[in-house]
Amino acid sequence: MTSRSSFPLTDRFSQALLLAAHWHHGQYRKVGPEETPTLPYISHLLGVASVALEFGATEDEAIAALLHDALEDGPANTGQDAERLRGELLDRFGLRVTVLVDDATDAAPRAGQPKAPWPERKRAYLRRLGDLPASSQLVSAADKLHNARTMLVDVLGLPAENRAVYFERFQQGQLGTLQYYRALADAFVGTEHRLSERPRLKELFRELERTVGALETACGLSSDEVRHSAGPLSP
Repeated sequence: MTSRSSFPLTDRFSQALLLAAHWHHGQYRKVGPEETPTLPYISHLLGVASVALEFGATEDEAIAALLHDALEDGPANTGQDAERLRGELLDRFGLRVTVLVDDATDAAPRAGQPKAPWPERKRAYLRRLGDLPASSQLVSAADKLHNARTMLVDVLGLPAENRAVYFERFQQGQLGTLQYYRALADAFVGTEHRLSERPRLKELFRELERTVGALETACGLSSDEVRHSAGPLSP
């Protein structure tokens, strides 16, 4: 029987869970233009932490998974600038967790200020994705896999003719969303040769690729069609 002293999660994880619930209180998952949001956003944060742990996360990585959206969404939810929230992360959880959250962030606005345009942020994130260390890639891929799984479940629950409409909840629409997730899946799989020390991370990347492929198929598109279509992320 494993002793409590050797259990991989400590009170730090519990504290991160409470902080995530506090910073994202009142935030919901996105819905379509005519829908009323009902799903608390923390369901996503819990899901990302669960995926990360499933694929071999350490406690620091699992904490970063819970807090990966703190700098991006926290200013709008808390009224505090991202830099101030980052300082609290550093004080409470240390530099390693803070860097992991930094690496998962594509926007860190001041309170009340808009984020940079979506294509600009996503192109910049994709450019640096391949250079991130394995720990940062794990947090990022867990986030993307949970999102892709959620979209796939939602889309498969709709008649084929209504599936494009589902993506109206995202400012980039169906093609932009699929294009981004295809680019992410390709980028992650392209770094597998560097991951001999973390075989579970390879499986995470492959599961993301499979899920994105299933989402494309559910939308009536092939991976190559998505890659080569003219969309928001096209050169």
